[in-house]
Amino acid sequence: MTSRPPLDPMSSLWDVIALQLRFQRERAGLTGTQLGDSIGCVRSTVSRIESNALKLDPKQAALADEALKTGGLFAALIFHALREPDGQWRKEHRDIEASASTIRIFEAVVIPGLLQTPEYARALAIAGGATDEVVRAVVEERMERQAILTRADPPLLWAIIAETVLEWPVGGAEVMREQLQHLLQAANMLNVGIRVVPKSTGAYMGLDGSFKVLSNATGDVAYTESPEEGKMVYSFGARKYLERYDRISLKALNDTQSKDLIRTKMELYR
Repeated sequence: MTSRPPLDPMSSLWDVIALQLRFQRERAGLTGTQLGDSIGCVRSTVSRIESNALKLDPKQAALADEALKTGGLFAALIFHALREPDGQWRKEHRDIEASASTIRIFEAVVIPGLLQTPEYARALAIAGGATDEVVRAVVEERMERQAILTRADPPLLWAIIAETVLEWPVGGAEVMREQLQHLLQAANMLNVGIRVVPKSTGAYMGLDGSFKVLSNATGDVAYTESPEEGKMVYSFGARKYLERYDRISLKALNDTQSKDLIRTKMELYR
């Protein structure tokens, strides 16, 4: 396992939080176990927060301020950290995705990256105005990310896709036909489930935008993305996205119906 890079408070507000938590804990003369008892976690979790392997959530921040008598320092830092874009969001997203045991995705616009073919990913990158070099890098990175689905201990991937995603002709007929065939193949994997929200649903919560929730033994992280920017939402905030996912799931077709609809859409590209 590779070691994490050293914390850099000049490049990341989350690194500031991690360093300050250790500094204030040691200043107060508390052990990791003692601080963990105060903020509702175990010593190893405190250690991971202090190395920025985990994020302090708003509830923990308030409890830390009380235990360490920091006058609201951590509550204020978390308030701003959760609202400012993180310049390292791409790497952070990849790292969390790679360690997730369950990945829930709702996609209203395009095929989820973990399920894209190289040709589909290439067409999206070209449409975004990327140079040839960037296009190659985007496709290579996306294919590397997909390797988690076939490793020895793959995560569970539950993907919900809007029907319109299947109809939008990204890259042309041949690219779409191969992409939809790839979806059907992926849906037959034991660790992958794909369901479609039909247009007959009408207005539903998913129209607000795409997102994913990455989960492992340490908790949940939600991820949303817009052009040139991504946002990670941790702990308490991520639970709202889990609730959103469940509500969208109620509108989706079941596994068999979804596969039948994907096959029907393939006929559009003959």
